[in-house]
Order: sequence, then structure tokens, then C-alpha cells
Amino acid sequence: MQYFKRDNLIMLGILAAMVIGFMAVVYIPQRLRLEEIRGKIATEKNQLASDGQKAAVIPEMLRQVQDLKKVYKNFDRRLPKRQELGGFLREISGHMAEEQLSDQLIEPGNPTPEDLFHTLPIIMRFKGSYLSLGSFLKQLETMERLTRVQKLIIDSENKEKEGILDIELQMNIYFTES
Repeated sequence: MQYFKRDNLIMLGILAAMVIGFMAVVYIPQRLRLEEIRGKIATEKNQLASDGQKAAVIPEMLRQVQDLKKVYKNFDRRLPKRQELGGFLREISGHMAEEQLSDQLIEPGNPTPEDLFHTLPIIMRFKGSYLSLGSFLKQLETMERLTRVQKLIIDSENKEKEGILDIELQMNIYFTES
């Protein structure tokens, strides 16, 4: 019986040594590695949440950029020099002729000096159809040089031809002195 106890104790000792060896060699290092990985996962989740909050402002920024593009869409249009005004007025007259606007009268006013530029009011009187007027105004808007329509008077009381409008347009053009 003692022999049986002794063999059992030896087996229990070997088994205990194997369990302790397993714990020391496999389980504890793997548990530490798992805790380290879990810590990295938590850190990455926090970083991802932080980056998500930062990225959430991007659609709002894109909307603001689009709004600013609309506001400053004509920012790159240029102011002509004073000596270029004759060509500018010929260009406007050419656009009027393209749209078959008749009885053209262009009356430039007196330039008004501002801080960084000068304003030249121009009054134009002509006759034409509504579609021709719309097309002419569209061409004014797409011109390289900066123009602004200040006043538009349309009179459809033309007794000569139906569909022909009497139009008076007051606009400002801007130029630099040099």
C-alpha cells in the first residue's frame, strides 16, 4: 500500500510540475499577450472614435466651401485699365448686335473715383425681343470684365411691332486708372 501511495505521490508531483510548467511557460505569457492586445484594441477604438469626430466636420466644411464658391464666383474677373474701355464698350456693342437688338444708344456717364477703382455708369437704350434681352444679359454676366446691371426698364408699349420691347439698361463698369 505504501508503494501505491508513493507512486501516486510521484505521479501527483509530476502532474503538479507539468501544470506549473504549463502555467509558467504557456498560460501566463499568453494571458499577458492577450491583455496587451486588448489594451491596444481599446486604444485603437478610442483613436477611431476621435478620428470619427474630426471627420464628422468634413461635410459641413465642404458645404461651406461650396457656399463660398458661390459668393466669390466672380472674384477672378478683372478690372480693365482706362485705356481698355473703348474695347470694352465695343465688346458690349458687339453682343448687342449678336442678339439683334436694334436702335442701340450707349451713353457713358462720368467716372466716379472710389478707393481702389473707378466706376463708370453707362445707360443703354435699345429694342429687341425678351429672349434677345435675356441672352444679352447672360453674355454680360459671362464677360471677363466686371459689370453690374443697376437698373432695367422694359416697356412693351411699342406700337410699331408686336413682341419688340423698348429697353433701358443702366449698368456700371469698373476700371483702374493706370
